[in-house]
Amino acid sequence: MPLALFYHKRSMLTLGLETSEPIGGVSLFEQSSIALVQTMDEPLQHAERVIPTIQDLLRSADRTCQAIGLISVNRGPGSFTGLRIGLAVAKGLGQALNCPVVGVEGTAMYRSLVADDSRVCVVIGSRRDLYYVRWYARQRPKDAVRLMHRDEIVGRLREEHRELVVAGSGAVAICEALDDHPWVRIAPDEAIRPSALAVARLGHLAYETDQLFELEPVYVEAQLA
Repeated sequence: MPLALFYHKRSMLTLGLETSEPIGGVSLFEQSSIALVQTMDEPLQHAERVIPTIQDLLRSADRTCQAIGLISVNRGPGSFTGLRIGLAVAKGLGQALNCPVVGVEGTAMYRSLVADDSRVCVVIGSRRDLYYVRWYARQRPKDAVRLMHRDEIVGRLREEHRELVVAGSGAVAICEALDDHPWVRIAPDEAIRPSALAVARLGHLAYETDQLFELEPVYVEAQLA
């Protein structure tokens, strides 16, 4: 890679969009210089709030939208409406600004917030007692994302005989049923809430390594008996 192109990628301002869950957020990330986040904590208001939040954050960073070199968006799994909002904004801005857009898988976002050497189960709230679940061995996913009932997840976790960390927005609900389990523990607070900054960082890393992905939402259907 030519040195000038490598420097451009390293110094590029990345916009991160997190709209996959009720608590959303926007972030700006530029390696070694900017790491700003603004939360959208009013459920069901992402469509109204995401553009004003981007504008507020750019003003805080003393930047204009033309400074954005990459847009990274959580592509799911998550809320059907939230994912559509985030992807629509990302694609629209990418076209208007003539900059690339990358989609980050939601369980990878949570996995990135836990220590690298940990075994991790990411649990993301869906509806009622259903959760999106994916197991990781270190950084590598062990299987595809599944939609599972709470009791099914708890039962599988009770079979663990090595230390495992539960991360994601559904971690608290799952771990409440596992207080007596010696090998399963809940992740730190920063790894049980969606993170627009993690979305930006993962998108930035994907662009640096030329691992851009097709920007389509991740929808997971129930596979229940």
